[in-house]
Amino acid sequence: MNRTGSTGRWSPTPTTTCCGRRPTGSADGGGTPKAPEVYSTPLMKICVFIDGQNFYRSLLRFDEALRVDYDKLARWITQAVGGSPATFAGAYYYVGVSADAPALVEGFLKGLELRPGYFVKREPRVRRSGRCSACGATYEYTTEKRVDTRLVADLIQLAANDAFDAAVLVSGDEDFVPAVEAVNALGKQVWVATWSADELSKDLRVRCFGEVHLSDGIAAFRAERARGVDRERLPGLARTEGRVGGLTSRLQGRPSTGLALERGLAELQRAEARLPHVSRGYFVTRWRSHQLPPAGQEREALVQQMIEAGVCEEFEATDADGRSVRAIRSRAATTSPEGVSAAG
Repeated sequence: MNRTGSTGRWSPTPTTTCCGRRPTGSADGGGTPKAPEVYSTPLMKICVFIDGQNFYRSLLRFDEALRVDYDKLARWITQAVGGSPATFAGAYYYVGVSADAPALVEGFLKGLELRPGYFVKREPRVRRSGRCSACGATYEYTTEKRVDTRLVADLIQLAANDAFDAAVLVSGDEDFVPAVEAVNALGKQVWVATWSADELSKDLRVRCFGEVHLSDGIAAFRAERARGVDRERLPGLARTEGRVGGLTSRLQGRPSTGLALERGLAELQRAEARLPHVSRGYFVTRWRSHQLPPAGQEREALVQQMIEAGVCEEFEATDADGRSVRAIRSRAATTSPEGVSAAG
């Protein structure tokens, strides 16, 4: 995307000096012409605002195998909006976190905070209860609280404080329309960035200055290492071998984690009983269960913990369209590694 709202200007090389002599390097002064200098005109400042849950779910739907380098992502978005002279003025990552969130979630967020220019804004997930309309059973679930309102408040406050010339909202949620209108009224640009047009509200798009297609930058910000936190940074999550029977002994001293893994394993086996193969992306974002963490980052972290603990494993399967997908299965499963995944 080449459109830019940069306020930086190239100033023409002067043809004379105060003493009347031609400057060295002028076009008719016999020297080699010099590139024009950038004077003190402020460059465009870009801030990025990321709705963490929305970004992560959209990423998995777009390409569950894609791993993102967040430093490169911020630089690419900055240049996509403001061109190469633009200044990256910060990235704000908003996410709801449960009190009993898996260690991998907190590890990822702490790692993100250490990246230059990144600020992680955590909000609590609150526990709710409901009743199934079909069977009447009660169940508990967690939901994000104050994440959107925190993002909106920061977006407007930073705009009012002249912290940026353009903001990039990494979310297609139409709930942000009033905030975009408020920032526009302050004389600032708001761009919207999504993985797919299907993820973008039309009402939000028409109120934004421009649109960034994240899929255009994959080559620039694809990460080489595995998604998630390095195993060395998570004591107690080193890979162990063995089947489900050894789970309790491998998790001594970590009862809450052990219970979460047992529930995760039970849900995975329930999915295996219904499907030929269980796509990792499907299990993380679409498998409905009140026994698992919320779909998205927390559930992905639980799946990674299950793999690290040796109670399940990842393998390559083929979906109904013949595409290769990452699938997961319990270590006790006897299904063959080849076949068609109905959940792909």
